[in-house]
Amino acid sequence: MCNTAVKSESAIREASPFGLSPVSHISISFPFHEKPENQELEEIVEETLIGMGFEKNLYFAASHNDCNHFHLHIAASRINIDGECVSDWYDKRRLEKVLRNLESRFNLTSVPNSWSVDRTAPSTGQKRRMFRENQEFELGLRDKPADKSAVEKIQDAIETAIQPGIEFAQFVEKLKLADVETSLKFNDEGIIQGISYSIDGVAFAGGKLGRNDFACNLKGLAMRGVKFDLEYGDLMLTRHETKDNKQPNEANHTKVNGNIRSKNTQIEFD
Repeated sequence: MCNTAVKSESAIREASPFGLSPVSHISISFPFHEKPENQELEEIVEETLIGMGFEKNLYFAASHNDCNHFHLHIAASRINIDGECVSDWYDKRRLEKVLRNLESRFNLTSVPNSWSVDRTAPSTGQKRRMFRENQEFELGLRDKPADKSAVEKIQDAIETAIQPGIEFAQFVEKLKLADVETSLKFNDEGIIQGISYSIDGVAFAGGKLGRNDFACNLKGLAMRGVKFDLEYGDLMLTRHETKDNKQPNEANHTKVNGNIRSKNTQIEFD
């Protein structure tokens, strides 16, 4: 059986067009408190394969529980038994729709689709840390619940500070009161190209925080009502190098903490 599968997969690899990976790997992560029964897992695998268009394809499924929560992995060949290739076009979006249906059918914890989430979520490592620390608090091993992750603290501070018509300098001052530092990125022509935030020694680019109506990059801030009056307003900027060995062609970063006035400063909102 193993030799047959290897030979079949070799033939499939040769038939795979345009260098497309011959195998699709699907990883399904369950919340800490959920572990479906074997019968349910078999149905979840079957429904996932059908929903992703792999109902006539070779596949292998396995589960494990060694990462603090239960995982299900499915590896499916992209070439089916008729020699047809299953496209990877919009794989992620298609999978999320399949998972939402499975959550409803098997009464699993519902998770919003990635395109409808406005805030950036903590990393898996941070979620595990908070879960562990909250458990320790409940057992009396800690004197307080888990602290929020840096990404949550920054987004909370931005949402508290921001309001329609607020000047950028005022916005930065409010963030500073919440212990959030703000830095701007300049190119060699002096054009502001980006913004970043940091707290507890952890920094995030603005483009990595939030989306839609909660975007935290320069364009998002402007759309949310922050006024960038760079020609006549006061920008609290003090230029500093982010690395001691920065090369001349690297972008400059400016930490927002001192007053200057400039009529030449521009912003690139892309």
